[in-house]
Amino acid sequence: MLTITSETKGNVAIIIVKGRVDGQSAPQLDEALQKAIQDKHYKIVTDLSGTDFMSSAGMRALLKTRIDVQDKKGELRLAAPSAYLLDSLKLVGLDKLFQIYPSRVAALVDF
Repeated sequence: MLTITSETKGNVAIIIVKGRVDGQSAPQLDEALQKAIQDKHYKIVTDLSGTDFMSSAGMRALLKTRIDVQDKKGELRLAAPSAYLLDSLKLVGLDKLFQIYPSRVAALVDF
């Protein structure tokens, strides 16, 4: 089961992802990220501290959002992925495309 909540801190949207992001639930992540952009938040932190698993569909949602916010001079940052999720991101090379921070607070520091 996937739960996504969002909050804002200043001009930064924080998307908090808890549970499994798989082929069925990835559209829910994509929708939350796209909603942040529609609300004109081009600085986004995705808190992955509660994310157990992320399939390629979830990673595609992150990549799509990264492209969308970069077009608007923004940035998508990833915060607090588990060791397992971080290994998955590294395996497909996403650690080279995203700024990955050990915590949500660290991701927000210089935004």
